[in-house]
This record gives sequence, C-alpha cells and structure tokens, in this order.
Amino acid sequence: MTSPDELRLDEMLEAIERTKGYVARGRGVFFSDYDTRELVIHHLEHLSESADQASQHLKRGYPLVPWRDLRELRTRLIHQYMRPDPEAVWAFVRDRLPKIERQLRRVRVAPEQPSGVRNRPLERR
Repeated sequence: MTSPDELRLDEMLEAIERTKGYVARGRGVFFSDYDTRELVIHHLEHLSESADQASQHLKRGYPLVPWRDLRELRTRLIHQYMRPDPEAVWAFVRDRLPKIERQLRRVRVAPEQPSGVRNRPLERR
C-alpha cells in the first residue's frame, strides 16, 4: 500500500506535469490567455498545498527540496486576490519548477533519507 507521503509526492508531480502541459503552449499563450494562466496558477496552488501536507519526517529527510518556498508560493498566489503577477508566475515556472521537479522525482524514485541524514525509509503501509 502507498504511504501518505508517497501520495503527496505523486500529487506534487502530477501538478507539475499539468503545469508543464499548459506552459508548453508558450509564453505568448500564457500571457494572452486568461484560462491558461488560471490553470497554471491552480496547479501551482495544488503543488504548494500538497507540499505543505507532507510529513515533517519527509521534509526533514529531504532538506534540498524547498518545502518552505513551496508553502509560501501558495500564500503569495492566494493573497494577491485574483491578481498574481503573471511575470512572477512565469519566472517561477521557467526558473524554479524544473529543479523542484528533479528533486521531487529523486525523492519519489528512492524514498529513503539521503546520506548525512538519519537513514530511515518512508513508512510503507
């Protein structure tokens, strides 16, 4: 059976995949199409919410994943009251999301603590 953290990781990776699908249409479409921007923002919020729900065990075990930044992303998106800065969203997707995706995929493929941190695998149920 799959652990709650594995489910969270899968949710985060799915949100990233969906985001990538929308931004693959290009910068012009992102900036000119309201629905595309809204869907990207929605999936980033989902990514952030899933990251926030990950256990402390997972977060402590993988400190290279920017857990706090992901939590704060949702706060920034939601608290801009329907007016997130499209330039900032695009920059995040372009500059930070690929690295976050790589980090999460490493965690998901081998969900064990990296060396230098107590080596306890994620619980499996």
